[in-house]
Amino acid sequence: MLALLLSLHTLGRSLAMASAERLAVPECVSRAGDWASAREHGGVSPGVGTEVREALERVLPVLRRAIANATQATSPEGLRAALSEVFRLVEEAWGMPAVGRDVAKVLCDVIRLEGGLDLLLNLLYTAELETKCQAGKLLEQILVAENRDRIARIGLGVILNLAKKRDVPQLAQSISGILEHMFKHSEETCFQLISDGGLDAILYWCRWTDPAVLRHCAMALANCAMYGGQANQRLMIEKKAAEWLFPLAFSKDGELIRLHACLAITVLATNKEIEKEVERSGTLALVEPFIASLDPEEFAREMLGSSDNIQGRTAQDLQRLVPLLDSSRLEAQCIAAFYLCTEAAIKARQKKTQIFSEIGATQSLKRIVCYSTSSTTSALAKKVLRMIGEEVPRRILPTVPNWKSCEVQTWLQQIGFNKYCQRFLDHQVDGDILLRLTEQELQKDLGMDSSITRKRFFRELTELKTFANYSTCDRSNLADWLGGIDPKFRQYTYNLLTCGIDRNFLHRVTEQQLQEDCHIHTGFHRVRILTAARETLHSPITLQTTSNGTDVFISYRRSTGSQLASLLKVHLQLHGFSVFIDVEKLEAGKFEDKLIQSVLSARNFVLVLSPNALDKCMVDPECKDWVHKEIVTALNSGKNIVPVTDHFEWPDPETLPKDMRAVLKFNGIMWSHEYQEATIDKIIRFLQGRSSRDSSAGSENGLDCLHSLGQS
Repeated sequence: MLALLLSLHTLGRSLAMASAERLAVPECVSRAGDWASAREHGGVSPGVGTEVREALERVLPVLRRAIANATQATSPEGLRAALSEVFRLVEEAWGMPAVGRDVAKVLCDVIRLEGGLDLLLNLLYTAELETKCQAGKLLEQILVAENRDRIARIGLGVILNLAKKRDVPQLAQSISGILEHMFKHSEETCFQLISDGGLDAILYWCRWTDPAVLRHCAMALANCAMYGGQANQRLMIEKKAAEWLFPLAFSKDGELIRLHACLAITVLATNKEIEKEVERSGTLALVEPFIASLDPEEFAREMLGSSDNIQGRTAQDLQRLVPLLDSSRLEAQCIAAFYLCTEAAIKARQKKTQIFSEIGATQSLKRIVCYSTSSTTSALAKKVLRMIGEEVPRRILPTVPNWKSCEVQTWLQQIGFNKYCQRFLDHQVDGDILLRLTEQELQKDLGMDSSITRKRFFRELTELKTFANYSTCDRSNLADWLGGIDPKFRQYTYNLLTCGIDRNFLHRVTEQQLQEDCHIHTGFHRVRILTAARETLHSPITLQTTSNGTDVFISYRRSTGSQLASLLKVHLQLHGFSVFIDVEKLEAGKFEDKLIQSVLSARNFVLVLSPNALDKCMVDPECKDWVHKEIVTALNSGKNIVPVTDHFEWPDPETLPKDMRAVLKFNGIMWSHEYQEATIDKIIRFLQGRSSRDSSAGSENGLDCLHSLGQS
């Protein structure tokens, strides 16, 4: 026994030392091929399917030769050729329909067992740039779970050291891709990556224009949010990840970038501790309009056409979406339903739709169909259920307190309690009585004798109470206030209302009254409700005052200027400015009035002049174009106008309508992607009281980023 304890103690110390030394470059990195003795384990397991076996028998000999050529290469050219061959084999495996994941998984394991993974780490540490880039590209392709384990154990320092070289474009694509995978590894690894600069590198690359890098950034942030846990989510907020997700969610460079940025911000918003900070970033408002604009089946077809996404997500990945379906936030339900809808199309093709029942998503999807107030989310949930062959339930009318007996009958049938329909009908149970039913009444009056059956019934009734709409009898909006404490507390709304309790009176109620009169039987729930009521009573009253407006209104042409506009928004927000940016350019009507009012109430007007930004203005004598309207409003109201140009050619003044030609007299700032902070500093000088009409303001520029656009 003593020997066993000593062994365990030694093992514990070894693990602790390994964790403490992760950033150090491990010795094994400098001597690739230590695992060459594992080659004897590379045979095809007899348990695999016929198609997988045939593919492996064809590919594995070629793969082993390529790995051997790489480990024995005597020249950089020979090494790169061998790495290229390994990459080709793995890429082709991932692209195989139906069995690709199984085949690629075996290849990735063989590469690790044959010493290839350690060779790649060694090359990333010691090789010249071209070989490093090729090694990084291959490593990104083979990071299945076991290989992520090895990287986390011995190679994280190598990756983090490379992440510090942020301004090397050749490395950024592969390193951002490797970080994307490593953020999935564990909460501990996420913390290590955040603490030692991995997250800083991802956030820095969010301002780039390379679509591949932006895609990796969006997926890395989504993985960190989903796999990192609440403590790491708090660190993401502290590092302003919510703000930097805005340009990704606003991107014109690919729907996959926007989808994962929206997924990341939504996951962060479901953490109650950081919810307010996430909302303040403005990124969350982009989620529902974006999802509503997509066709999930078309999106799935595009994913099937991409070797990176053809296999879809694993069950473990999809399992992470189920809590979003069950969230009280509509954005979370919406994006989870969309993501599962695209995955359902992929899994249907692979004949693996049983995965949705295995991860517990089916019941959550049916609940959304029954109760969701979002038509977009409900429609997506219905599509998923149809694609996986499940019955689609009918939508339940949310105004339960007003239900008649016939609507109670419909609900009983839908939840599988047809046997008791007649008893409920005989007693004329309507919505009011249903919401106030006690267990004793259910047993004695309605004949539900089995205690297990009663538990099943009350589980369904609790869900109904939680999602019901009480607006016809809840003048103080008690239901939403309870839901703000905890979404499941909405179930107590009707009990409180029927006792004559509203939000204004709740602080006078005792815990005993909540238990005996309102039938709130869980003591911890009673304490939380009363604590929240008393905190509301003693919190300072904030009066609704007329808004003083924002510091900056950003005007831009969506087709060419959205990325720069979103970057300006983030940079200015991080410097303390309040910023208005119109995200959707909606149809005329009330929104037009709101948009014009936003220009009038802003103190500064930043005009993004991207390629062809003013072309529509030239043929708009009636001032119907949005950018034209915004410029004219800013000119007429005397705003401080700051043009920011990006590859923009200024037109002949005579080609512009007369009502906007005065904008030519303002000095502008040429945007520099390479020197963003320096450019922002110049913009801020214009915003802090120095009129951009003053030509001397432009004479201070030291990086030639500032140019006068005035044409007299």
